[in-house]
Amino acid sequence: MNNIVLRILDKNELSLVRQVADVVWPVTFRPILSEQQIVYMMQMMYAPEVMEREYDQGIKFYGLFAGEKPIGYFTWGHYAPETAKLHKCYLLTEYQGRGLGSLMLKEALKEARAAGYSRLRLNVNRNNTKAIRSYCCNGFKTVETVDNPIGNGFFMNDYIMEAEL
Repeated sequence: MNNIVLRILDKNELSLVRQVADVVWPVTFRPILSEQQIVYMMQMMYAPEVMEREYDQGIKFYGLFAGEKPIGYFTWGHYAPETAKLHKCYLLTEYQGRGLGSLMLKEALKEARAAGYSRLRLNVNRNNTKAIRSYCCNGFKTVETVDNPIGNGFFMNDYIMEAEL
């Protein structure tokens, strides 16, 4: 674990996020979502033009690397006065359980605090128990339950969680 590096990504490195998402998303969500919804959401969230637009709008992209290999990522940005939002936080399955997810969460919390926010907010699928457990262990609490329509007849059935900074 001594060759683990977490760093902010440049715009020309956004494909590294998609590279990890292509592996971790199906494993994470196949037990929870239909194959059609996974394909739809991957396009909705990880198409190059979507990530480039988010980057241009000020969303910060971070990559986690084992040596040169991308193994995880998180993105965060402004949500509301006093509140930042953690948009994405994923880690390849074979690296989970080693404290690396917490490392990314702690960095997101630190960066949001340094940027002057007092809360960090996130959405998590209500059936993603592993992620919920990790968020709880890192100071997040459930503040709301939502069912958000995302198009094509699909919904995101989420908990909204927040951590005080």
